[in-house]
Amino acid sequence: MKERTYNELLHVIDHCQEGSDEEFETYQEMVAICEEGIKVFRDYIDDDGSRGIMPIDLDQYAAPMDNLSRLYMKRGDYEKALHLLEQVVPIYRILEIYNTNYTYQRASAVKAMAECLEKLGKENLAILYHYELKRLQTEVIEPREKNI
Repeated sequence: MKERTYNELLHVIDHCQEGSDEEFETYQEMVAICEEGIKVFRDYIDDDGSRGIMPIDLDQYAAPMDNLSRLYMKRGDYEKALHLLEQVVPIYRILEIYNTNYTYQRASAVKAMAECLEKLGKENLAILYHYELKRLQTEVIEPREKNI
């Protein structure tokens, strides 16, 4: 069977029934592409900024990983969800440098990560992520919303 491109998968996901096996499998394909795509950024780690590289593609990687993590959580597979969220949270942190609106996505991912860690019995890490979430809400999100 021919491998589908990310753009083809975007079209498929738009027509999937929410919660269906097709949606789940499509997100799995998208995430496989995204995880390979992240490896490209290794070449830019030592970039001094002179090449003007901004990781705008990272949002395309985070979204399917984030969505698939939630599907895994609904199925009770917290280990697989955690694996994805461990990639999603730093992506949102990077994107937040360029656009503060990503704070909301990061907060949502951190909340999911804390839940997964609790379910997996990783209490100390769960506490730390709950603490990060609390700080995000009280020190960043709430003051920002008051100023709107």
